[in-house]
Amino acid sequence: MAADTNADDDDGINSINVTPLVDVMLVLLVIFMATTTTIQDSEAMRVDKPDAKTGTKLEPNPHQILLMCTKEGSYAIDRIKVDGETDDKRDQVIKDAIAAKLKEDQDLQGVIQCDEAAQVGAMVHLIDLLRDSGVKKYAIATEKPKPQEGV
Repeated sequence: MAADTNADDDDGINSINVTPLVDVMLVLLVIFMATTTTIQDSEAMRVDKPDAKTGTKLEPNPHQILLMCTKEGSYAIDRIKVDGETDDKRDQVIKDAIAAKLKEDQDLQGVIQCDEAAQVGAMVHLIDLLRDSGVKKYAIATEKPKPQEGV
């Protein structure tokens, strides 16, 4: 085979092929979409709230503090997990968070959201912490029962 000797070496590339760029961007988009959903799921505590037919929807607002407990015995304040080496230290962290919110708003409402399989004592303990801190209004988070098939 003979090489093309008539080719002009002075001609540069006059156009850019964007197909590989678009391919890479689409792959990156898919990766970011997959990782953000994973990150969101891992940061939140999973709480399976008990069912209640008479519950009413309570919109989140800045006048609330959300206290959560799971069946494993862990606690969270406004969806941020509370770490404490001892029960007393954990309770103090919760009380400090309640006190900080009370300074912002004296009409603070506590919302207790405990897992259906959590110990009842954990929920009562959170209510006691709210009362001890001076919160007069509190609610217990539930969810509407799911419709049963075939009924």
